[in-house]
Amino acid sequence: MRKWLVVSLAVSACANNVPQDRSTGPDGKIKGATPIVLTDNTAKVKGIVTYPGGDRVDWKMIELPAGKKGTLDLTMTYSTPRKGLRVQFDVFDQWNVPVTKASTRTRTASIDKAAGKYWIRIYAPGRGDAGQYQLTAEFKEEIKLPGWNPLNVAINDPPKLPAVPEVADPVATPPPPPPPPPPPPPPPPDPTVIVPPPKAIVVRVLKVGVEGDALEITLGAGAETSGIGKDWKATFLRGDTQLPLAGGNAQVVRVTKTTTVVRVKLTPDQVNVNPHVRLSPP
Repeated sequence: MRKWLVVSLAVSACANNVPQDRSTGPDGKIKGATPIVLTDNTAKVKGIVTYPGGDRVDWKMIELPAGKKGTLDLTMTYSTPRKGLRVQFDVFDQWNVPVTKASTRTRTASIDKAAGKYWIRIYAPGRGDAGQYQLTAEFKEEIKLPGWNPLNVAINDPPKLPAVPEVADPVATPPPPPPPPPPPPPPPPDPTVIVPPPKAIVVRVLKVGVEGDALEITLGAGAETSGIGKDWKATFLRGDTQLPLAGGNAQVVRVTKTTTVVRVKLTPDQVNVNPHVRLSPP
């Protein structure tokens, strides 16, 4: 009751005439922060902050267990002389970097992966704010599971399979038959048999090309299809007759499997009008 009387009198005073740190103690600065000692990873502290009374800020310092990490939960409750006044807090790490700021509604803050030291600033935010607070700290240590490396797990060899006895073949497999003898060579040609010479054939022009001052004509007969040889003779026929065309004697220059190429000194018009060529053996 005595504390609230002091707070009420301070609030009723003119805030503009009272410096915010007039009545503050060493804990009004971060260097004089009051330690919060954890017992079974929990702790509670109480205090009063009042802007009109010149004790606006209370600094607290909490040191977590050495070498441990976890979640630090901070919860603050407060009461004020009259409605509308507030008390807030924020948290800084050991490098004076803001870590989190409590919500004005929930008045809680949670720090994940917390380790080392943290400084908590409890303060009256506005010129007319004042109140009595209670701050609760709870540290939940991070549980580390033992490391597991599959390469370090001993794996026993599987049991050996029992030996399978050999089974005798009740019926002996006969050997494969010998390969058949090669066929006899063909008989030599009979010298008494007279092979008739190849006959002349008449073929059509397939393609007309120019080679120098002559034409190269491709004919539709070759070595495999008609037995044509390079020593054969080629003669252009006149029209649809079997008569030779004047100047139509051609030279065989190339023979393939299916075509024969001849060279002749005729004009393309003459070849178009006389498209038949007689190929004669030598």
